[in-house]
Amino acid sequence: MVLALVIAAGPLQGMAQRFNHGGFSHPAPPPSRPAAPVMRPAAPVTRPAAPAPRPETRPPETRQPETRQPEQRPTINGGVRNFANHDYNHTVNVHENVNVHQNVNVNDHVNVYHTGAYRGVHPYYYHPYRPYYWGPHWHPLGFFLTALAADAIWFNWNNQRYYYDDGCFYLPSNGGYSVVTAPIGAVVASLPPGYETTMVGNDTYYYFGGVFYIDNGQGYQVVAAPPGAVINELPVGAVEQDINGETLMVYNNTYYLPISQDGQDAYEVVTP
Repeated sequence: MVLALVIAAGPLQGMAQRFNHGGFSHPAPPPSRPAAPVMRPAAPVTRPAAPAPRPETRPPETRQPETRQPEQRPTINGGVRNFANHDYNHTVNVHENVNVHQNVNVNDHVNVYHTGAYRGVHPYYYHPYRPYYWGPHWHPLGFFLTALAADAIWFNWNNQRYYYDDGCFYLPSNGGYSVVTAPIGAVVASLPPGYETTMVGNDTYYYFGGVFYIDNGQGYQVVAAPPGAVINELPVGAVEQDINGETLMVYNNTYYLPISQDGQDAYEVVTP
């Protein structure tokens, strides 16, 4: 019985091999695809922790506290705002600020010739003072004459009778005549020979015997010494005065700064 089953199984096995390797065959099953890889989260990258911010080393007093910028509004007279009593939309406040700028410009203009002391437009240059005479008919302040020349002219000024002769002004004194300061505003018809001219800005001044004049179209009018005027000679009677380490000349209440102009000794009128 066992032998019969073995014999019967032999042909079936051969047939199966024949179907698998020859002639008739069933299609091979499709190749299997590889399984999709399992996505695993990448391991976190460990980075060194950022160092803690270093404290500032500046001294506390150099740090400025942060402040908010205030709302921009017109100021009152260039000063502190009064939020309760002023209308900031009023245009008068803006014009008041313009006046502040005008004051600054005036101050700058004053400082052109001097800044807090005796300073002129020319550098200080000391040179010895030598009194100067404008001829035999000219005399310094205070000089006394018993009589005047026949051609001396006279004029009334401030209820006083003045006499003028060769660049000198006289007043009656002790039965004679004494040389006095030229009255500001007085006009003479002509100047003696030897006068000099000096420019201050666009203005021309005439100088003779310690007195400054301008040409007013009718003659030569006496004026105060203009700051910035440069003259070559000072009359008798000028005195030296040390101011801030510099030697200035003072004559008839006018200060003169010793300078050098074109290689020549000169003096510039300065204002205290």
